[in-house]
Amino acid sequence: MIRPVQKDLYAVIGDPVEHSLSPVMMNAVMSAMGLAAVYLAFQADDLEEALDVLARIGLRGLSVTLPHKETAYRLSQEVDETAKTIGAVNTLKWQINRWIGRNTDWLGANRALRAATSLNAKRVAVIGAGGVARAVTFGLKREQAEVIIFNRGIERGRTLAEQFDCQFYPLDELTAVAEQLPFDIVVQCTSIGLAGSDSVQLVADSFFRPPMVVMDTVYRPLYTPFLRAAQKVGCTTITGLDMLLHQGVAQLQWWFERAIPQEAVGLMKNALQEALSHE
Repeated sequence: MIRPVQKDLYAVIGDPVEHSLSPVMMNAVMSAMGLAAVYLAFQADDLEEALDVLARIGLRGLSVTLPHKETAYRLSQEVDETAKTIGAVNTLKWQINRWIGRNTDWLGANRALRAATSLNAKRVAVIGAGGVARAVTFGLKREQAEVIIFNRGIERGRTLAEQFDCQFYPLDELTAVAEQLPFDIVVQCTSIGLAGSDSVQLVADSFFRPPMVVMDTVYRPLYTPFLRAAQKVGCTTITGLDMLLHQGVAQLQWWFERAIPQEAVGLMKNALQEALSHE
């Protein structure tokens, strides 16, 4: 008798999603750990409609990327206190006929940053006010960092700053503020620099000064123009690949309710590096 092998379906969903390396990373570890699962990618401009369809075809879990993280929070039938505080969800699990939401972005960001520097009492500039910025700000505040929000949209940036008890300034004031309040860490949380997006210079090259630690949450290209400008003057730089890796590990732990062995984490990182090695 011939019969298909049953595998649970997981995926990343976003718009755009062609750039995502999550399938490379997740399929590598799922195969290595012997999990009966496969990980796909879905492009969707309407998350609510997509979630209805994906639930009907039996999807078990989703990684949520731009621009849907705040919408995913609103559409989740259940969220934990962390996701509720952040107001954004990057991970969904279909359980008992409903979508449950969590946020692992803050874990990914904190772990990536802590590999390069301590966070306690550091002054941090967070650029952006979307779902990623919300998660990054939450994680930094948990570590007792002083966070200042910068965003082009005044209302949206001010709302985020007020929620997390931070200062806010328009993005075009970043360099001037840095003259008075030098930053230890800068985290770029917008989609600017993403492969295929319009090329926009977020800040003047003169803004970057060692010994700043500079992280970009975009990981494709690995070194965005933002990171290259920081690297050129000797700042410590952290690519978005590290955040992607660590948030992905946390997603797997929640979906499958098991610890991910360190050798499996190494395999995930190798798969990501190999995928980018030809670019």
